[in-house]
Amino acid sequence: MKQLIFIAILCCLLIPGYTYCQKQRGPDYAVGYSLDIRKIALEKLKADKAAGMDYIEIAGLGSFVNADLSLKIPQDEWLLKCDSLATVLKKTGLRVWSVHMPFSAKIDISTLDEQQRQQVIRMHLQLLEGLYRLHPQVILFHPSYYLEPNKRAARKDQLVRSVKELYSAVSKAGRKLVIENMLGPSLTVGERERPLLRTVEECQELFARFPHQVGIAVDMNHIAHPEQLLLAFGSRVKTLHVADGDGTKESHYLPCNGKGQNDWNKIFATLEKIKYKGVFMFECHYETTTQLVECYRQLQQIYSSTKQ
Repeated sequence: MKQLIFIAILCCLLIPGYTYCQKQRGPDYAVGYSLDIRKIALEKLKADKAAGMDYIEIAGLGSFVNADLSLKIPQDEWLLKCDSLATVLKKTGLRVWSVHMPFSAKIDISTLDEQQRQQVIRMHLQLLEGLYRLHPQVILFHPSYYLEPNKRAARKDQLVRSVKELYSAVSKAGRKLVIENMLGPSLTVGERERPLLRTVEECQELFARFPHQVGIAVDMNHIAHPEQLLLAFGSRVKTLHVADGDGTKESHYLPCNGKGQNDWNKIFATLEKIKYKGVFMFECHYETTTQLVECYRQLQQIYSSTKQ
């Protein structure tokens, strides 16, 4: 028996990801980070891959959308651009885990203006026609922008309507649809109400009205004690936005710089408890992608030391 344990420990040291080692140190996730689509370039992604990065989340798509919700380039050019980006990605070995769909005051899937809501949906579907060529697994939407006062119930109805329509399209393409929780320490900020999905309770209320296959993207910068939201949604947690903060403002701190208040041991323990199977997707301030990979390993090592 002692010989078997010695062999297992030796394998743990020599073979990253060996099963015995995994059981001792907890889950080991693929690592990704949010990247503006305009910054996708061959040499950059090769360097990211060499640094230990596994995935990217494509962001910055609002740069391709006009104020009238039309695309800034013709649809055929958009498709060719996505084909070109797919070629770059294939050469690097870095994969697209998720796509962060654009959002703004006008790009709001909960808008009360039904004609505008339909335009927003059409615009998203136009973008997705090209983005599917990059083989993302997850398509992520914000539930709303800031709201006018006393319209929250009506906005929720519009959000549910949009999510059902988007789920129908995204699921037919074989992708997962997720909706992100939003920052909401108080209902109002100035004269506006905060976006939808601002608390655990509001998330639960609305997700009960969505198709049950729709998952949640847990943004750890948008809520104090994100482990509570993770635990409340369990297997419906399909992706993460990893950043530190205090749940009161958009800080997006790097988790390892000590500025935020998230308890990363509790977060890792909860991810393990709910058997999270997605990517550890950073959406935070950083200097180099190597810094992100090293930060993940540091967080994992600290958590592992608590399990010994």
